[in-house]
Amino acid sequence: MEVNVAAEKRKIALYSILVNLFLSVLKLVAGFLSGSKALIADGIHSVADLAAALSVYAGIVIANMKVKGFPYGLYKVENIISLASAFAIFFAGYEIAKETFFEHRSYRIEHLGIAVGAVVITIVVTYLFSRFERKKGEELHSPSLIADSEHIKTDMFSAIVVLAGIIGNYLGYPIVEKIAVLIIVILIFHAGYEIMVEALKVLLDASIDKETLERIKELLKSHPLIAEVKSVTGRSSGSYKFIEAEVTVATNDLEKAHNIVHEVEAVVRREIPFVEKLIIHFEPEEKKAELYAVPVNGERVCDKFAECPEILILKREGKEFKEVARIENPALKLRLGKCIEMVETLAKRGIDCIAVNNLPLGKGVIYAMSAYGIGMKLIPEEKLPDFLKKLKEEPFCEPPLAVWNRYTCDIGGKVESEGAPGERQG
Repeated sequence: MEVNVAAEKRKIALYSILVNLFLSVLKLVAGFLSGSKALIADGIHSVADLAAALSVYAGIVIANMKVKGFPYGLYKVENIISLASAFAIFFAGYEIAKETFFEHRSYRIEHLGIAVGAVVITIVVTYLFSRFERKKGEELHSPSLIADSEHIKTDMFSAIVVLAGIIGNYLGYPIVEKIAVLIIVILIFHAGYEIMVEALKVLLDASIDKETLERIKELLKSHPLIAEVKSVTGRSSGSYKFIEAEVTVATNDLEKAHNIVHEVEAVVRREIPFVEKLIIHFEPEEKKAELYAVPVNGERVCDKFAECPEILILKREGKEFKEVARIENPALKLRLGKCIEMVETLAKRGIDCIAVNNLPLGKGVIYAMSAYGIGMKLIPEEKLPDFLKKLKEEPFCEPPLAVWNRYTCDIGGKVESEGAPGERQG
C-alpha cells in the first residue's frame, strides 16, 4: 500500500510541475504579445511556482527513502517543504501588494483579447487543478501536496488581480484593482498562515488531532479483555502517524496478553489510515475485587443459563458478596449462539467468574470462557439463597476446562458427575 501511496504522490506532484510550466509559458507569451506588464510579472511569478512544484516533487521522493541513519524515516521532509511553500505564499502576497500599492506603473493594453484570454485560462486551470491536488493531498495525507494546492490557488488569485487591473484600466477605474488586491492578499496570507502552523506543529512533534486519538481509544476499548486505556498519544511525521498507547489487560497470561495487543493493533491499523508505527504498552489489571455473574430467573438459578431472563452481578471482596446489578440477558432472543453471545457480553462488563448450577452443552462455551479469561464455579443448587450460601462458603473460581473435565464424561448424552450436576444444559 505504501508503495502505491508514494507513487501516487509523485504522479500528482509531476502534474503540478507540468501545470506550472504551462502557465508560465502562457502568461509570458501572452504578456509580450498584448503588452501587459502585469501579465509578464505574473508569468515570472508562475516561474517561481514552477520552482516550488519542483521542490515539492523532490521532497516527496526524499521523504519516502529508507535511510539507515534515520530509523523513523525522512517523512518530515514533506513538512519542511510545506513550511517553505508557506513562506513562498507569503512572498507572493507581498509581491502582489507591493506592485499594486507602492509601484505606480501605467501601461497600455494593445491586444485586450489575448490578455483576457490568457488570464481566463489561468483562472480556470489553477482553480480546477488546485481543487484536484488538495483532494488528492487529503486522501494521501500529504501536507506538501496540500500546501502546493494552496500555492497554485494563489496563482489563481494573482490572475484575478491581473484581470481586475486590465479591465479596470481599460474602463478607466484603476481603484478597482486596488480593492481586489487588498481582499486577495488577505486570503493569500491566511492560507499561508494555516500551512505554516500545520507544518510547525509536525516539526515540533505536536499531538495529532483529538478526534483521531479518541477514535483510537474507542478501538482499543472495544476488545473485551482491554480493561482500561490509560493513555493514547501520537504525533505526525509527513503523511504518517506514530502512536503510543498504555493499556491494562484482564489477564496475567503473558502469551494471551501479547495476542490481545496484536489483535487490537490490527484493528487500529485497519481503521486509522497511515499508521507507520503503533506501540502498545500493556500491564495486567490489578483487581481488589472480583465480579461474579449468576444466571437467574427471579429467586431461582437457571439450569440453562443462556436462556435465563436475567444475570445477577455480584462483587466479591474476600468471602463477602454484594449485589451490584441485575441485567437483562442480551442473548435471550437469539436462535443460535446464545451461550457465546452471553459470554462475550459478560467479558465486556469485566466479569471474572460465571457461577452456575449446571454445565453448558458442548465445549464451545468452555473454550470461549477460557479465551476471555473468565472462570467458572459449579454449585448444584436451584434456590438462589442456598446457591449464594454455598458460594460464600467456597467462593474461589476455577478454569472452566478444569471444571468440565472433573465433572463430565459423555455417555449417551448424559453427564456423570461426582455428586454434581445432572444433564448438561443448552
